[in-house]
Amino acid sequence: MRFMPLDRLINLRDGYRRRFKVDALDLVLAQEYGTLYAFSSRCPHQYQSLVDADIEEGTVFCPRHNFAFSLDTGLHADGFCDAISIYRIHYEGNAVGILLEH
Repeated sequence: MRFMPLDRLINLRDGYRRRFKVDALDLVLAQEYGTLYAFSSRCPHQYQSLVDADIEEGTVFCPRHNFAFSLDTGLHADGFCDAISIYRIHYEGNAVGILLEH
């Protein structure tokens, strides 16, 4: 596994959203209610950007059709849409990022 730093801890705050392209991954790093999340940058339904999506109680809501996805599992709440990818947050020093397989 290799650590892919995304941002510095000092930059994080509730409401933080930033899109990153890492290798073949396209993801969003977001913080709400003191919790940090890393997930796919697009909804699998019609590929709407999730950068500005609302996050409430561990669920991200697609801004186009309000589809809800669990930020623990990536699964669509109603089960009829493909899941989004969820990435495990990792910290090293003053940086936050994700762990990638080699």
